[in-house]
Amino acid sequence: MLGTLRDHFAATVSRWPGRTALLEGERAWTWSELDRAVNRLANFLRHLGARKGDAVGLLLVNCAEFAIGFLACQKLGAVSSCLNYRLAAGPIGHAVREERLKAVIFNAELAGKLADAMQQAGSCRFLCAGAPAPGGALGFDECGAFPASEPPPVDIAESDICNVIHTSGTTGRPKGAAFTNETQILSGIQYCLEMGLDRGHVGMSLAPVVIGAATNFFVAYVFVGAAQVMIGEYEAQKALRLIARHRVTEAFAVPTQMYQMAEARAQLGALDIASLRLLRSGGSALPRTLLHRVREALGCEVLNTYGTTESCTAVTACHTGLEPEDKWESIGKPSYFQEVRVARAAQDVQAAPEDAIAAPGEGQLINRGPQCVAEYYRSPLESLRGRDGWQYTRDIVRVDAEGYLYPVDRMDNVIISGGENIYPQEIEFFLSKHPLIADIAVCGVPDEKWGQVIKALIVRRSPELTPEALERYCLESSDLARHKRPRLVQFVDSVPRNVLGKIDRTALR
Repeated sequence: MLGTLRDHFAATVSRWPGRTALLEGERAWTWSELDRAVNRLANFLRHLGARKGDAVGLLLVNCAEFAIGFLACQKLGAVSSCLNYRLAAGPIGHAVREERLKAVIFNAELAGKLADAMQQAGSCRFLCAGAPAPGGALGFDECGAFPASEPPPVDIAESDICNVIHTSGTTGRPKGAAFTNETQILSGIQYCLEMGLDRGHVGMSLAPVVIGAATNFFVAYVFVGAAQVMIGEYEAQKALRLIARHRVTEAFAVPTQMYQMAEARAQLGALDIASLRLLRSGGSALPRTLLHRVREALGCEVLNTYGTTESCTAVTACHTGLEPEDKWESIGKPSYFQEVRVARAAQDVQAAPEDAIAAPGEGQLINRGPQCVAEYYRSPLESLRGRDGWQYTRDIVRVDAEGYLYPVDRMDNVIISGGENIYPQEIEFFLSKHPLIADIAVCGVPDEKWGQVIKALIVRRSPELTPEALERYCLESSDLARHKRPRLVQFVDSVPRNVLGKIDRTALR
């Protein structure tokens, strides 16, 4: 029996009541103190009408209130709905209404994103962490008046839905993937195994903890009784100073943050960050040049993972300290509890799992495992699983002769030029290695002759990079086919990206 998240939190509190659990600014909580804060909030939420199975929204930056709110939901048997604060007010309001949230806990500085939702709140209650609380909202601190010794009595099963994580919404409206206690626990265990965690470690997520991978990161430290640092809003130098101050051993960061930290390290002189042993990342392929830069500047290894929100986990993983250097640009091999195949890719046909391609080759990554989500929250008829439990990711990957996987792109992003299928991510990855390119996005634009031609939007480091220079760079390289080079180039100030650092294809179009 795996038990529930509530059971695992209680076990950690029982084993290590006096050990540090949480650090934020000048504040620190032991596991016993955190447990009392969680009980107070769970009892407060029950007082407000939340019951087992009701959803409670968490619109929070990486702060102590997230930890308390997430764990209070588990004590109450409620469903924590992790709302991405980087989204606009519209999608957030949509989630509040469609998921029929009973309460929303939010930071005061994010109140503007809930203004419309509060006007149409119905029975939903709003709890503001910080001051000033907007009209119609209760103060988070009001939970201090409620019992701390015991949580509300409730029976919880490992098959009960406990958490909702929303998709990134790069191609449409974000959807909420529903995780049970079982799937969330297995994902936490997987993270413990991949990172080699024990109670002597200290973790810090630089990416918003409301995204799936960062939530799993949080859960893993709860399991082993290790401390976590809450950064608030991310900034590279701030992150490095917190690593030094709290002797952080692992951090979770998206690729953009990794690059920023490597750049910022040189500006901080003799700052001691030798405690940092591992940066965990995900969301995209990592160029070997970036991995070398991170290892040299920060002195740590990198664990790069591939996963989907619907998988509730890392599907594959590649560790720079364990894999040969010529495999670092891969996303590795299947992770714990995951089975992966590469199926024939067809836009309108779901290839049979047994019809997987032989390595080496290219196709759609499909996966299955006990962590995989069966449905979207409040949309039980929208099944996420295909044949025999396989999830069809619509991600195109290349598999080499040794079984290592390399991301190519989303099937939905394909550019059809002159009858050829061309994937933007392949071109973006190639051009990201150019020393004068700081950031890049590629898309297809209509063309009478070719159907579509490739356009590159580039953030350049120097005006020395011209369209003509880029053309020469592409033609002189053997790593990019001639028909895949950009025909149109536009220099821009920034590339639209989501909270995971992925290119926002909807905004790009």
